[in-house]
Amino acid sequence: MGGMTVIIGQESAKKTIGNALGHGRTHHAWIFQGPSGVGKCTAAIEFARCLIAGETFGTSADAFQHYDLHIIRKEDAAWSKNASLAKRKQTNIPVDLLRERMIGGRTGDDRTHDAIAFKTSVAGGNKVFIIDEAELLDETAQNALLKTLEEPPVGTFVILVTSRDDLLLPTIQSRCQSVNFSPLNLNEMNRWLESKNFDVLKTDLDWSIDFSSGSPGDVCLSIETNLPDLANSIRDFIRSVGSSVAFPAATIAMNDYVESFVKIQLKKNSLCSKEAANRLAFSVVLQLLGMEIRALLGDDRERSSLAIRAAAVLADIEGQVRTNISIKVLIESLSMRWSHLCRGNATLMPASFE
Repeated sequence: MGGMTVIIGQESAKKTIGNALGHGRTHHAWIFQGPSGVGKCTAAIEFARCLIAGETFGTSADAFQHYDLHIIRKEDAAWSKNASLAKRKQTNIPVDLLRERMIGGRTGDDRTHDAIAFKTSVAGGNKVFIIDEAELLDETAQNALLKTLEEPPVGTFVILVTSRDDLLLPTIQSRCQSVNFSPLNLNEMNRWLESKNFDVLKTDLDWSIDFSSGSPGDVCLSIETNLPDLANSIRDFIRSVGSSVAFPAATIAMNDYVESFVKIQLKKNSLCSKEAANRLAFSVVLQLLGMEIRALLGDDRERSSLAIRAAAVLADIEGQVRTNISIKVLIESLSMRWSHLCRGNATLMPASFE
């Protein structure tokens, strides 16, 4: 994990953090929010280095680990002493995990935990809690966290890292200082690539960079899941938006990609939620179609109108992802509605079209 000097881009975010440290007015609770894969968690860890080790902002390039740095992720449930918590699928960050790792209290296995956030730090200085993917904190966990945010212990800092700050309760947001992270520009992406050595075709790497829209994390995800192959195999379908032409082979290809994606995630982490992996894979498919929408937008009124209608279809289908509708059904709906740009918000294509 590199220091602030190797966090590429994010000049505005780094300036905000640096000013807080430099003026000695560091807020006790922060939200680092922005697109996935752009360096938010890396920045949070390096911020923690400054708070705990007292180092000057942006001077270190070494990985930072410390007894007073506590990083909480959904995957941590696997190491819980609570058997039911350890065996559960990792779909969110439940309140029991938060009680074990940070805020204390009684958990579902009838154990009482000390509030580490309120205990003296190991080294006698500051301590920092980073909650990664904080949007996965369930509502109970967010409400339980409020006490710590309302009455913060001296020398305790909390950083919520999220790509969906809209899923955080207003009461949480109002008690934190926000730092916005943005996609990297092309020059910044090229600087990032200088430190990487991807064993893929240059055409696939270039395509993945375009797909990522400035997210190094999305470049890695694209290559890891062979997304360029899917894009190539359904190219005609993608370009058929609004044509009313059916592409059954594209439906099969997208389903195969989702299944392969899920297998890759489960191989990396056997406790990964299959449901969450399915949703993530489908969101990648939607992002892939979104590339065509970006290409259509421009000065041509007819093409731009087509892009707007296609975007409305994707937005509607995306809104159905968190329902009980299966991903396979959503892919079938996506295939039909992409080609026909049908009206309404039905799961399957209604009789009338745009």
